[in-house]
Amino acid sequence: MYLRDRAMLRRAGLWLGVSLFLLSPLAAQEGFQSTGDIDVDFLFNYYQQDGENSPVTGGIGTEDMDVISPVIAVTWKVDDQWTLRSDLGVDGITSASVDAMDAEVSSASRQDNRTFLTVTASRQLAKQTLNLMAGLSNEYDYQSAMVGLGWSKDFNQRNTTVSAQVRHFSDTLDLYDIDGVDRGEDDRTTTDLTLGLTQVLGPRTVFSGELYWSNQSGYLGTPFHEVILQDGSRVTERLPEDRTRTALGLWLNHAFTERFVGRVHYRFYDDDWGIQAHTIELEPQFKVGDRSWIFPILRFHSQDGADYFGLPFAFNGSEDFITADRDLSEFTSEKYGIGYRTTFAPGRQGWTRRMRSFETRVSIYNREDGLESISASFAWGWRF
Repeated sequence: MYLRDRAMLRRAGLWLGVSLFLLSPLAAQEGFQSTGDIDVDFLFNYYQQDGENSPVTGGIGTEDMDVISPVIAVTWKVDDQWTLRSDLGVDGITSASVDAMDAEVSSASRQDNRTFLTVTASRQLAKQTLNLMAGLSNEYDYQSAMVGLGWSKDFNQRNTTVSAQVRHFSDTLDLYDIDGVDRGEDDRTTTDLTLGLTQVLGPRTVFSGELYWSNQSGYLGTPFHEVILQDGSRVTERLPEDRTRTALGLWLNHAFTERFVGRVHYRFYDDDWGIQAHTIELEPQFKVGDRSWIFPILRFHSQDGADYFGLPFAFNGSEDFITADRDLSEFTSEKYGIGYRTTFAPGRQGWTRRMRSFETRVSIYNREDGLESISASFAWGWRF
């Protein structure tokens, strides 16, 4: 474990070092002066779910889980060409189902923390923007490092923007089995590519499209997910060591009036495990006052199940791949909620003078297999 953590740090240090190398000519410029614009955003999200189909206990146990997620994002406008951004966050997770894999403690909830850091350097070149990003994520049984490149360019008097982004993730997992025993470790890699297009269709209408592709290889299952066989015995889920996913996302925003903006989003998803999914989101925006908006949140999702999914007692154990994870099953789901967003005028006095924006969202999620969740998020923005 110690040697692996040191290797992770070396890889992260190398990637972050590349970022600093690319920025070093900036710092060396004679007469360099920063614009001094620094935006600080604090985000806080609370998520709670419950259900009775946990894959940790073979698809028949509690799915009760609470997650608290604070994130701080700092964006520094270094000068007219360079922008630096860092995102630092922690997920505090309490899950009763994960604790059930420990034979010595069967009722108390398990607490876990995930920390992550992402750093992005952006350089503006005429009508083009180049991005270099690196990141780290760490959990008690999971470590991940990421590096990525992004590019965008404006055309047609900035009415058309095309973009591309590629990222590579290198993950290491501790293999805690269904009895909570550490069986060593394994690796996983993910490479994804995103191509985007944004087009202004008129004074009130903007269209965006995004094509996503990813390939994963390595250990893609969860070692403490159980499958209950026909004879009642329990075994660890088995999934392929390769997965290719594609998705197409479409967005359309139209301002019907100065006080009403319609927003609609559609996403199609497909992978080589047999899942196809359709998602549609509606988020109409209603202006209240001079700088505030209120908006309902509506999301509908349906998907086919993976070829390897089965309910408890469905498999005899001779199959190559088996899982009881309901995330890979056929289902429909809905999400309903409401949000509020406001911006603050410059030139104010007092403790709010540096506040830039505030947004909050509350939503309820229901899946047809009985999984229910509620989430609440808050975001504050300051400028220094």
